[in-house]
Amino acid sequence: MYTHRKNFWRTHGFTCLTGLLLLFALKLYYSRTDCDGLLWILAPTAWWIHTLSGISFEYLPHAGYVNHSFRFVIAASCSGIQFWIVSTALLLFSFLPRIRGQKEGLGWLGISFTVSYIFTILVNGFRILLSLYLPLYLSDIHKYHHLSRWITPERLHTMIGIAVYFGSLLVLFFVIEALFQGTDHSFSYLLLKQNPLLTTHMRWLLPAFWYFAVVLGLPLLNRAYQHNRQSFTEYALTILSVCLPMSLLFWLVSKAFIWKKRS
Repeated sequence: MYTHRKNFWRTHGFTCLTGLLLLFALKLYYSRTDCDGLLWILAPTAWWIHTLSGISFEYLPHAGYVNHSFRFVIAASCSGIQFWIVSTALLLFSFLPRIRGQKEGLGWLGISFTVSYIFTILVNGFRILLSLYLPLYLSDIHKYHHLSRWITPERLHTMIGIAVYFGSLLVLFFVIEALFQGTDHSFSYLLLKQNPLLTTHMRWLLPAFWYFAVVLGLPLLNRAYQHNRQSFTEYALTILSVCLPMSLLFWLVSKAFIWKKRS
């Protein structure tokens, strides 16, 4: 275990810097390209959706993968790049203190990007299918006028994305955490040991931190929210209204599981 911060930065400082540069480069590339430049992630996503459901998509240059029956387009905004960035940052920086050597750390950098890329395609496929089918099951919502005013199709689409991505991020973190279980070198152990204010029931703060840092923190830092403050505020409130109840539910379930295990 790293007994001093200098040991960590001496071993993994280059890996951390490389990871940050790659993530920012990916974010910059995503903001400046279109569907044609994202075929490397859009194509396998469309294939995965077709494998799961049989729904076929036709690629239209500069537009994306289109399904005319559902009137749905897998465009650049549906690529899942942002989720890939979040999940990569979560894996890389949350578990890098577990890695002993510099070469192993660089290997973990590659593993983090690769695992997150595959995981993003899998999760994004389920998210898109849910976005296609759930509104059909909720088509009677217009009967409840007070709900239909708030849950618009656009807002429902956003809420589905937030719930699927945030929930999947929690699952990813605790699956990887379980692989490191049995040692005292996982990042959560180091964090909890150094900060007695946190308990083992609060480990979900790590995926929550990276999720909020990327989807809300970066727009605040680069002042992108100034282009449409009302839209950003609504988006931020929607994120909080979805993530906070999910976090509370997850905390209650984990606490009940630990209590049952002890009893």
